[in-house]
Amino acid sequence: MDEITLFNIPITNITLDETISLILKTLAGQKFVQMHFVNAHCVNISRTDTAYLELLQNSDYIFADGVGMKIAASILSSPLADNVNGTDLYPLLLDALEGTGYRIYLLGADPGIAEEMQRRALETHPDLIFCGTHHGFIPPEDNEDVVQQIRQSKADLLLVAMGVPSQEKWINQNLEKTGAKLGMGVGGLFNFYSGNIPRAPMIFRKAGLEWLHRLCMEPRRMWQRYLIGNLKFLWLTIRLRFRP
Repeated sequence: MDEITLFNIPITNITLDETISLILKTLAGQKFVQMHFVNAHCVNISRTDTAYLELLQNSDYIFADGVGMKIAASILSSPLADNVNGTDLYPLLLDALEGTGYRIYLLGADPGIAEEMQRRALETHPDLIFCGTHHGFIPPEDNEDVVQQIRQSKADLLLVAMGVPSQEKWINQNLEKTGAKLGMGVGGLFNFYSGNIPRAPMIFRKAGLEWLHRLCMEPRRMWQRYLIGNLKFLWLTIRLRFRP
């Protein structure tokens, strides 16, 4: 399996289809495995949050997510096999898991979002097994109760949508206690597939401008991340390219 290093982060450099195969292999195994996605915003956070960077460096698999990572990889002479992002991976994952008997737990987002995401998935994939949901706002005193709920559900796959880096840190601290074989931090996935936030039209996605659509949908929340953040990321990439 090919691996490259970008921004001091080891990237598993495979295609979306190969990622699905890797997920199925992981679920059939016995280890506790963490898989995470890294985009330009994640790289920016990792520059100041050393605990998050160390977590990524020690995770089992990290996938490069988004056009920013694709551009940076090309500039740094480490081209990517694919844009492995959660929103494109999710429908492929539903197809692959249907009828397998693997149990899926959804943890994250606002109250009601995970339940709606589950409902929509079962409309198109009735043979999937969802074994539980919980929103992503967990007071410290309730954390152990949530962990036990997940453990009692006998989940195999735990999707966590709490935002970066909270979701990765939660998985790192709690995955083994939940008993789930695979934990994945999936960011805004629940909002997209619950219908809470519409995904960009295909023309935006093919042009690598899904971030622009998201900025237009939530300008107050996203302007700093996408306008200032993208410039910081590009400057970092250029500095790395031309450093002595």
